[in-house]
Amino acid sequence: MNRVIPIARAPAPAVATRVANVLTRWPLLGWLLRRGYLMTGLRVLSLLLFTVGVATAFVTEDARVGLATLLMWGVFWPLLTSVVTPTLGNAYCAICPHGFVGKWLSRRGLRRPFPQRLQGVWLGLVIIVLAYWVVAYAMPGALSASTRTTAWYFLIFSVIAFATFFVFKDMAWCKHACPLGRVLATHSKVGVLQILTEAEDCKSCRTFECAKACSYHLSPFRFESRNNMDACTLCTDCITECDSAHLVVRRPGAALTLPVTGQDRHEMWVFLVILGVAGVGIQFLHGLQHTPLKPYLPWVLAGEWVHARGALDAKVFDIGRFLALALGLGLTLLVGTWAYARAARAAGVSWRTAANGLALALAPLAIIGLIPHAVTTFATRNAHVLGNELGALFGGHLSFPALAERGDAWLGWLNVLPYAALVWTLWLVWIRVEVLAMQAGCGRMRLWLYGSAPALLYAFVLVIKLAALVLMPGAEHTH
Repeated sequence: MNRVIPIARAPAPAVATRVANVLTRWPLLGWLLRRGYLMTGLRVLSLLLFTVGVATAFVTEDARVGLATLLMWGVFWPLLTSVVTPTLGNAYCAICPHGFVGKWLSRRGLRRPFPQRLQGVWLGLVIIVLAYWVVAYAMPGALSASTRTTAWYFLIFSVIAFATFFVFKDMAWCKHACPLGRVLATHSKVGVLQILTEAEDCKSCRTFECAKACSYHLSPFRFESRNNMDACTLCTDCITECDSAHLVVRRPGAALTLPVTGQDRHEMWVFLVILGVAGVGIQFLHGLQHTPLKPYLPWVLAGEWVHARGALDAKVFDIGRFLALALGLGLTLLVGTWAYARAARAAGVSWRTAANGLALALAPLAIIGLIPHAVTTFATRNAHVLGNELGALFGGHLSFPALAERGDAWLGWLNVLPYAALVWTLWLVWIRVEVLAMQAGCGRMRLWLYGSAPALLYAFVLVIKLAALVLMPGAEHTH
């Protein structure tokens, strides 16, 4: 099931980084991490905000914009997930209110094994596609239509999550079913935070406190040798139990250039699905549709044709927007499957080996591409309104100005990030095909072209968008 993915470099020795980068050795921060005070405080705050957001939606008058919608859709999702994950790593899961309560429920629950056929990446991936992305694309605004709608959506997910924690062991909801869990664990490889252990101490260890402390049934002492933290949420429970476990700051994406073992055999699909939906699909919808090309786009024409015949109201379910999602996802999966098959044949390895090794390079692309929209929306529309709502909750009458206005120079610079992520991805593919090329005796450029095909598809859409904006008059705004 688990195979070594051959790439160019060997992993560095355990905790072989500057002391300044080992956060658990910092005087105050290290003490707070070792004692667990920092993470517990952040989890309590997260749970409090989550509870207040949901509760106020039911005890106050329903509204289009209110505390629930601002907290859930403006802070928890997507600001924290799309900004924290590609910078720090899987730190959002570390303070997730579901996981915080779930640890307590899991210890006191039935502790049954999670069904074998549902384990892995697929369940959570299918849930996020059907329960969020399809709705967000085809029914824009439906989930955030009102504070009560938002509260019901997250309350239902919470009930399902808590029931799963109580019935099954090893934090099964986070590892196998959470719509965000596998996505964030996969893309956290871009972030700078990592759990590492002292190699010499681990060699003589017989108690394995770090593994015993892990609610997810992981083995932190193997993280570095495998270059794979798997479903680790950076909860730091292992750090509180073992002085040889450390929270370390490494260069962004360090894990993406090193050999990987212990991968889920289907992990490549997570990278491809995220790129297809949040990369290519988003560019179809919020890129090409905001150019003069909009009247000629096939998904727009198909949607207008269906709705013109009265088969379905566009306000209920927008066929054109749904087709943009389906086409973006379908094209990415098709290109990725074909390209990795060609790379596998050229290198003389199995398709799964080639796909899992090369798909890792896609990690920076889609998730970093979401940052400009998330930050811009929060700075221009949500931050000041959220401050006013929190003030009103405590009886105050505050009036905060917006943090930024559309057109501000610093917001414009954020739009460079998707292009930087594209360059980073193409460089990572070049690194990851090096050993494949040497072993196969074929040209490295040929393998690079195959491995880069999904990213080049995304680049091709960007080029079309830019060409339309430059060469065609009457361009609308773009994201």
